[in-house]
Amino acid sequence: MKYYDEIAKGYDELYGEEQKKKWAIAKKLISFSKSDVVLDLGCGTGLIIPEIAKQTKMVVGMDYSSGMLEKAPKLENAIYVLGDAADIPFEDKYFDAVISLTMIQDIKEWRSVLAEIKRVCKGDVVLTLLKRGKDIEDVKTRIGKFFKVKNFIEEEKDYIFLLG
Repeated sequence: MKYYDEIAKGYDELYGEEQKKKWAIAKKLISFSKSDVVLDLGCGTGLIIPEIAKQTKMVVGMDYSSGMLEKAPKLENAIYVLGDAADIPFEDKYFDAVISLTMIQDIKEWRSVLAEIKRVCKGDVVLTLLKRGKDIEDVKTRIGKFFKVKNFIEEEKDYIFLLG
């Protein structure tokens, strides 16, 4: 967490273009309605929140770095939650969709995170994984034990999943 708090100020400059490219691919896999409530898990500085907010009733950005959340855009239909992805503080099936870009591979308790996403989401999940992650092959294989894999795209640096 301290690392992300420290780089929050320059995060978009360092990784913004890379994240936008992932989102450009990922958003082709999922559609939203004006009544949807969407979770952006590991939202960082909220880079994709404005685009999701335009299409939905509400978007919740959740991250464990307060420094990142401080940089997130303030919007009428967006709220931000500081918290642990392995313990999402929302009721079962609360979200219509969950988006999580480039987060899971950095978490030791990734099984708990996948279980929590499954618990809080009643619809589709878009998940991206960096190929360089420590347990990436195990994570990639076990995703299918938690979700139905509806679509899978392999990019140069990432795996992109549409899960249901």
